[in-house]
Amino acid sequence: MLPNDKTKRSTNKRTLSFGEGRMRLNISKKIVMRITELRDKCDDKDGSMYGKKNIEDSMAMLYHENSKLTTHSTRVLGENIGAFSNPFVLERSSQPFKCYPGRETIDLSIYGQHNSSNHFFDVITQRRSVRDFDKTYKLSLNELSLLLHNAYGVTYKSKIEGLTSEGHMGMRNIPAAGGLYPLEIYIVLFNAHIPAGLYHYRPDQNCLEKIKEGHFIPNLSGLIQTEPYINMNDCAGLIIITGMIERLFIKYRDRGYRFLMQESGALGLMLSLIAESIKLGSCVLGGYNDDQVNDFLGIDGVFETINNVMVIGKPTHA
Repeated sequence: MLPNDKTKRSTNKRTLSFGEGRMRLNISKKIVMRITELRDKCDDKDGSMYGKKNIEDSMAMLYHENSKLTTHSTRVLGENIGAFSNPFVLERSSQPFKCYPGRETIDLSIYGQHNSSNHFFDVITQRRSVRDFDKTYKLSLNELSLLLHNAYGVTYKSKIEGLTSEGHMGMRNIPAAGGLYPLEIYIVLFNAHIPAGLYHYRPDQNCLEKIKEGHFIPNLSGLIQTEPYINMNDCAGLIIITGMIERLFIKYRDRGYRFLMQESGALGLMLSLIAESIKLGSCVLGGYNDDQVNDFLGIDGVFETINNVMVIGKPTHA
């Protein structure tokens, strides 16, 4: 839940305050580049239609400038990263498994069989964004297991040296900064061999946790832009990727947000390639109301927030 208007979360470097529905970030004891400084830096750069006038007021560019590594910031960041050489800290931070205790679960570990004979490079060259889906097709549990487990499930365990216990890092098939895996996967099923509804994927157990059951296309069609290119009613489901930002910030500070977005892109591509390899289609969507989708998922929208959406189903041309 979001804190109320009077709630503040303080650290020695920043204060997050929540009021009137907006978050204000007051940064102290930290040197930052301001918009005016960004404009000055742009003055010596290209002034064409692709130049400074398009980026000089950009908050994205401001973040990019402030998250660059310098001699000073590299030293400070190195000190922070150094703490993770402690095996006890590493073990605690490398168990990033969100769960929903008491919810009904669907075990996917007994599935995941495939007979795909597709050559890896054939899958790459054949992958396309799909916009026309067979509305009668139901996703199987086997397909869900292949998609989710191979994209972001724990596929092997790496022993943490220095621990007498059985401490380990649960590793996955995509690159992740520090093995911290800040992403979570939710899937909204419209047409599958289990009841329609919102589910959370738990990577360490390879299972789905049912959050709520129901047909949610009417709820989501106004929050996620698919028309006129994709008819959501024809899709078998939606995969929604969120980021738990603090998982990376504890080690990499502001630089961690870059790593989160890199990982989100890698996960989206992995899901898309796996879908292609098992004769499913997918399309990544960029238009959605962030806060309203966060509310639908039941997450706070600050420390965990949406950053990727993908439709999934059976292509009509398959």
